[in-house]
Formats: sequence, structure tokens, C-alpha cells
Amino acid sequence: MKLALLTYDFAPDLGGVQTYLYEIARRLAASHEVHIVAPRREGRPAPSGLHYPVARPLNAPGIWQLLRALHPDRVIVGHTHPQLLLPAAATRRPFIAVAHGNDYRAAQRRWHRPLFNALLRRADPLVTTTATSASRLTALGLPPPRVIFPGTDAKRFRPAGDRPASPLRLLTVARLVAGKGIATLIAALPALLPDFPELTYTVAGAGPDRERLQKLAERHGVARSVQFAGPATGAALVALYQQSHLFVMPAREEGFGIVYLEAAACGLPVVAGRSGGAVEAVREGITGYLVPPDDPAALAATLRRLLADEELRQRMGAAGRQWVESEMNWDRAAREFAALLASDG
Repeated sequence: MKLALLTYDFAPDLGGVQTYLYEIARRLAASHEVHIVAPRREGRPAPSGLHYPVARPLNAPGIWQLLRALHPDRVIVGHTHPQLLLPAAATRRPFIAVAHGNDYRAAQRRWHRPLFNALLRRADPLVTTTATSASRLTALGLPPPRVIFPGTDAKRFRPAGDRPASPLRLLTVARLVAGKGIATLIAALPALLPDFPELTYTVAGAGPDRERLQKLAERHGVARSVQFAGPATGAALVALYQQSHLFVMPAREEGFGIVYLEAAACGLPVVAGRSGGAVEAVREGITGYLVPPDDPAALAATLRRLLADEELRQRMGAAGRQWVESEMNWDRAAREFAALLASDG
């Protein structure tokens, strides 16, 4: 088939939506002609194996004109933005729309909510990334969506053979914004450091909250134990996982959190917030634990248990690795998307 994927978020930009769409698109490109209708970032190489037609401007009329020229067999709306849904619907042919979380939830507070939801009803099918989102979309009166869970690359993200035994290292990989749970972990550190004085906490990522978080670490007297590593990609990101002992991101309303799977693939137990789609990225008591968001005491208690029990960490890390190898990987996600195209095309 000739496929047109419409998105404002795509590789090489970083983020969960960007990763989800890129990893599925490049696998679909092995058997389909995939055209990516997305902003091109000057000075960055385009992902290989994909076609990049140019829509000028990249708004609903511009995309509509491009689709008329392309004549794709199927249009895939990569995330539910009105400027992407409108031209897809204007083709008067079935199109696939992928709803991730913040995209459709934000629209419910906007003036265009009735139009937006009417466009979502036109999707055939509507796809989402978690059962949590599927329930929320159904509650809006939409047809039950298909769920295609995210994954990760088990060949790229893998355990290190020589993970250092000490000092114990906690890791968060996230954009530095409110709601990721970084502040909660900083507030939990004073309860942990007396028992684990060499404990270090690495925060990998960039964002507007960095200065506030640094000041918070100083106020709690834990600044020496907290390392802000900045954004990490490629081999540097894999190395961070491999050198750590626990992955912790007790976020509020996380859409899913592909970083949880990256950590699991590297053999790390995962601690996530019991909120949003993150509850589906962790197998409670098997690959990690879920904790209440915004509760430093509950987080500290869970971390203390894991930090004190190396055998438990190893068992959970091995279970997470097996889960990624058998199920939570991009090859499985792409197969499900390809089956959807075959059955509804």
C-alpha cells in the first residue's frame, strides 16, 4: 500500500509520540510505501527508508493539497490534532487516527471540542496506546478504539554484563516539567540517604523545570546526591540505563512512558506512578512497583525495599527483560499495525 502518515511530532525529535510513530513507520516501510508528512528540522538527517513529501504550509489546506497529489491508499493521522484530522476526513476515505493521551484530552477543554470529537468518530479505526485511553475515549461517546501498546528495541536496550555493584544509582529519563515525579523523588531522598549514604540520583533530560528542581534539591539538602545530566540519546542513553540500579518516574497522568520499557529492557526494576497509562507499563510486583504520585513517604518506602534487596532487583529486572523480549517490543507493535491495515484496508 501507499501510506501517508500525518504528524507534527516525528524523529529525529525526541518524545514518546515521535518514537512510537517512527518505530512503527520504519517497520511498515519494509512492505509498504510510507510517506511522512511532517515538519522537516533543518540540519538534522531524515530517518532512512521513508519518503518525505513537502506540504507548504503544513496546515489543513496544505496537507489536503498534498494528499490529493499523493493519492495514498490509506492515511494515518499520527496524533489527534485538528489540522491533521481535517484533511484526512476531507479525503472522504477511511483513515486511521492514533490518540495518545494529551492530544485528545487537551481538545476536550477547547472551543472546538464538538468538531474535534466528530472528526475522531470518522476514524476507521481509532487507535490508542493504552487501555486507560481506550476507556476514556469510549466515555466520550466514541467507538471503542483498537489498542496497540508501545514497545522498545530489545537489541539496542539490553542489560550490561558489568553493572557496578555500588554506589547504588537511581535514574529518571524525562523532560523536566511538572508532573514527572522528579520533585517527589527529590523530596524522598532525605529519608533514604541515612541508610544509603552513597546513593546517587541521575536525572537525564532537559526542560523548563531544571532550575526549580535544582533549588529544591538544595532546600532538601540533597544537592550532592542529585546529578542533572542533561538530555541523553544514542549510546549515552543506553549507558545510563546500564549503569543504574533502579528506574524511577512516579509521574502523574503519564500517557504510557516508553522509558519504562527501555529501563526494563536493560534489566532495571521500575517504579512508576499509579496514574494514567503508566499502570500498563509496569507489571505490579513482577517488573516493578506502582506508587501514589506526589507521595514522598510512600515512594521512599518502596525504594528502601528495593535498594536493600539485590535479589529482588535482579528478579524484577530479569522479568522486565523477558517481558520486553516476548511482548513489549516494536516488532510486535508494527505487526499489529500491519494486521490492522490488512484487515481494514
